[in-house]
Amino acid sequence: MTPQVLSEDAHLFTLRDAYRFRDITPVSTPYDDPTIGENPPYGGAINYYVKSVPQGAVTLTILDQQGQTVRTLTGPNTPGLNRVYWDLRYEPTTQVRLRTSPLYAPYVRVGPEGWRPAPGAGQLSILAPPATYTVKLSVGGRTLTQALVVRKDPHSGGTEADIQAQMNTLSDLRRDLNTGAEVINQIEFMRSQIANLAQVVQDASILKSGEALNQRLIAVEGTFLELRLTGRGDGTRWGSKLFGKINYLANGLASADFRPTDQQIEAQKLMEQQLKMAQSQLDDLLNHDLNAFNDTLRRANAPIIVARLPARPQTE
Repeated sequence: MTPQVLSEDAHLFTLRDAYRFRDITPVSTPYDDPTIGENPPYGGAINYYVKSVPQGAVTLTILDQQGQTVRTLTGPNTPGLNRVYWDLRYEPTTQVRLRTSPLYAPYVRVGPEGWRPAPGAGQLSILAPPATYTVKLSVGGRTLTQALVVRKDPHSGGTEADIQAQMNTLSDLRRDLNTGAEVINQIEFMRSQIANLAQVVQDASILKSGEALNQRLIAVEGTFLELRLTGRGDGTRWGSKLFGKINYLANGLASADFRPTDQQIEAQKLMEQQLKMAQSQLDDLLNHDLNAFNDTLRRANAPIIVARLPARPQTE
């Protein structure tokens, strides 16, 4: 801390290099060893100073060498020195939010937020490859930047070329996971509206048509997820569907610093085609079946089924 730093409203300090260490299997695991130390948090340490409480939020944006946003973090606005750790990972993929109960298990209900997590449908957050990144601090109307070098784990058996080849395939898988999650979330949003129609519609023929549409939506959604899963031991009874397979492939590939195998690349391309086919089926449902059902609802002066999800708050 120099007089020059203290005189500034905000200051972003020079950043130390960060190593993308990989987990290893320990030779042995001691228990209650009083000599065990504690490592600092994993990732890149970002230190900054603010003289007083700034107006608005303190935002840290990580940019890659092409200027594309890798991660956005929110930092404390406490006067004085502050530190934020970036875990060296990209933004996680879109979360799958189920708004209906599992098939044949109506006792499993959504939470107070109106949704429940999908069993076996986790999120992917890619470990950033070795490169020089830009950290942008936005505070009190000012923008400050510093370079952050991410280095390869020196104990890793993979080369930087291997990691980049892996990153290329992981980027495709991340795109597929985001697309799949958006399709599932859209279908779940529509199905939850159909489930609530009985509260405002008394016409049995309309409710029957709504259930028929619901079954067609289930057929498409069932391509992505096993809709009978309750989150217990059901995963041993039924195999993974398309979304789970993409997720499994991505997490397996990302577990070590090696380039993808020919089989992994082929599997990604095959599942990408299956994803496009399912998207096409949903588009056909929206353009024909949903439009026809909404016309029926309009004639009955009932609320229509909205296909577009509302925007999520920035805090989520």
